[in-house]
Amino acid sequence: MRKKENGYFTVEASLIFPLVLLFTVMMIFLAFYSYDRCLLEQSAYEAALRGTGNHIKSAQEAYTQAYEAAGRLVDEKLFAVHDFQYDVSVSADFVTVHYYCVVNMPLTGWLCEYISTIDLTLDISSEARRCRQTRTIRSCRVINQFINEVSKEKDEPIAKADVHEG
Repeated sequence: MRKKENGYFTVEASLIFPLVLLFTVMMIFLAFYSYDRCLLEQSAYEAALRGTGNHIKSAQEAYTQAYEAAGRLVDEKLFAVHDFQYDVSVSADFVTVHYYCVVNMPLTGWLCEYISTIDLTLDISSEARRCRQTRTIRSCRVINQFINEVSKEKDEPIAKADVHEG
């Protein structure tokens, strides 16, 4: 005797499975997006910081150091972006690294048609203050002087107050 089975399970699975698969893929790409964003933010600051060392004497040298670091820090590490570009600017006081790219996610073209507020570009910028040798040395001297004053105060004996017993 054969058992007669209903086909409702197959119909429900054929409707639900594509949604579950789409949700899973979108969550994986969201993880890629989060990773890429964190990597770009950290790399932008690190590249800017590499152009601010005390050994760097000219703006051109600072630019070269930061530009090379900006490319090397993200080389072959990004997953979900395309049209990746970066730029470095150096002023008298700051080194700024700017990353720009577009997020590559499935169904983004379709999604952007219905939700106009979605911006799928990453525009990340970070800056670090350039070190000047004389200012750095003066700041270190001020800090050392402050540390010496604090340590002298700790070494001085505390005057005992007269204690009256009641």
